[in-house]
This record gives sequence, C-alpha cells and structure tokens, in this order.
Amino acid sequence: MRGVMKALTHTQIHDFNEKGYLLVEDALSPDDLNPLIAEFEEIVDTGASELYGEGELDSTFKTEGFDTRLAKITAQSPVVFQKLFSGAHTGPALFELLVNPKLLDIAESLVGPEIMCHPAYRVRPKLPEHARTLVPWHQDAGYMEPDCDSVLQLTIWIPLIDATIENGCLEVIPHAHREGVFRHRSVKARLYLDIPLDALPEAEPVIIPVKFGSVLLFTNLTPHRSIPNTSNQVRWSVDTRYQDASKPTGYQPEAGFLARSRLHPEDVITTPEAFKHIRDTHQPGPGPQRWAEEEIHNA
Repeated sequence: MRGVMKALTHTQIHDFNEKGYLLVEDALSPDDLNPLIAEFEEIVDTGASELYGEGELDSTFKTEGFDTRLAKITAQSPVVFQKLFSGAHTGPALFELLVNPKLLDIAESLVGPEIMCHPAYRVRPKLPEHARTLVPWHQDAGYMEPDCDSVLQLTIWIPLIDATIENGCLEVIPHAHREGVFRHRSVKARLYLDIPLDALPEAEPVIIPVKFGSVLLFTNLTPHRSIPNTSNQVRWSVDTRYQDASKPTGYQPEAGFLARSRLHPEDVITTPEAFKHIRDTHQPGPGPQRWAEEEIHNA
C-alpha cells in the first residue's frame, strides 16, 4: 500500500503547462540517489581495473572522486564510458530510481495514473570538453514517431551531482512547446538530431542549474540542449520519461514498461530482474525516420 501521493501543486502544474518546463527543488533525497551513484561507481571501478590489467590505462585513478574519475579514464580509453552512456544500463539501482514513488507521483500529476516508463530513458555522464556528450538544440519529439506529437511524454531530468553552468547544465526555450514540432535535421556522421538555427523560435533561452536532489521537468515539445562542460567534472545525470500508458510511445528500438496502474496492477513491472529481462529481450523495430538526412558543408 503506497503512501499519500505527493502531487505537484496547482501552481506548479500551471507553470509547467505555461512554460513547458518546471524545476522541482528537493524532489529526491540522498537516499534516493546514492544507490545509483554506488552502482555507477562499481561499474567504473571494475572497468578501470580490467583496462589497467590489459595495459589500456596507466592508472586506475582510484583516488579520483565520482565527479572526476570517469573523465580521467575516458581520456585513455572509451570502453567504460560506452558501457554507461545512453540506454544500455539496466542495473537494479537504476530500475529503483525509475519507479521511485516520488517520481511517479510527479508524473501522475501530469500524465495521469496509468504510467508507462518510456523506452528512451538515458544515462548521461557528460564529460569535460567532449563532443559525444554535447547535445544540440532539439525536442524529444523529434526522435519519436509523428503519432506521438500530441502525447505528453514527460521528461524528468535528474542530476547526480549539482548541475551548473560550468559543468554543462541544460538550457530550454520557454513557451515554445505550444508551437508543435520544429524542423530537425539528421546529418551523416553527427550523433544527434538538431534544430537548425533558422528553425529555432525567437524566444529567449533560459539556462537552468539544478542542484543534487532537485529535478527538471519538461515536455517532449520543449526545445532544449546541454551547454558545454568547461569544468573538470563529469556532470552525471539520468533522464527518464513517463506518459499515459494507453498512448503510443513512438519509439520502437527499445522497450518501455508499465510503472504504475490502477486498471492493470498485475502488469506493473515490480522487480529489477523483470525490468532487465524486458530490456534485454526486446526485439527492436526500426527507429523513426521522419527527418531526411542533410549534408552540411560547413559542419
């Protein structure tokens, strides 16, 4: 039996709907986040020891902290970074965060009580001065199929250290979520879709530092990007997405799962093992192909 739902206030819901984003301060405690940090630290430690044993590293960098060690390792080998970045990680602590009642209560305030954890959750260790982790202007909807453009797919962006201007926090364009999906481009040899400058709305962007324990909410139609990491820190974060479970996810390459349901509680995924099984056994379909590839000569 879960406790009393800690929903967003009417003011918070109004602000989210108006601006397309909302900063929720102190949404999570260290007890909610530290198990995932420990899970990532173990992966980094194991990977560093293996690479050092293979002669790929000249040190295991064991004296470095959570916010610096992966950068030191990645400067000599990308292997550990690649294990963690994006949606490949399926550890139990990550699952427990994705289904944390505090996050599901926030999601329920906006998408309703039948909650699908969207397939495209992401782990983001953003490295200093690192092109792979510099994400350009885009809308999450740009990566999804067009039948989801009218579906609220709520992103909850969760930093695992303080996200600052120096280490590359997010920047959003307020109110632009009301204007639909902007033109994106897909460029050969680029890692991400992006909205060309001539297609961006004219509204003034807002940079949003987010402290450890706070979370940033935004819609799938909110243009956003991560700014450069000019610090010596790894800006660790996780972004998870939630939506009405009755609506299409619009993303076939990966599997989502039912995270909360009053109509079908028997179908809710409740264990890390079941979560990992769904992710590992999903037969991916084709990803959305809504943007023709462009060639950019001055890229």
